[in-house]
Amino acid sequence: MKLTTKFKTIATVGYTGSVSRDENRAAHGAVCHLQARKTPTGILGRKVNTNGRHQEIGPSFSIDEKTLAHWMTINPE
Repeated sequence: MKLTTKFKTIATVGYTGSVSRDENRAAHGAVCHLQARKTPTGILGRKVNTNGRHQEIGPSFSIDEKTLAHWMTINPE
């Protein structure tokens, strides 16, 4: 999988809790998407809870190649 400068879902896991300080309870209970994108200085990750059309987007955080590789093994293409 090739990363670009736009966030891309790397893996989908079950819902485990809120991912944002600005909680959207309607987005809770279904799945959490682990997303990543490239930046000039590295890789950013974020978690997005999704339940139907409702979303709760967590803050971006730096991840390393090892974490990215782990995420990619969760739901191999």
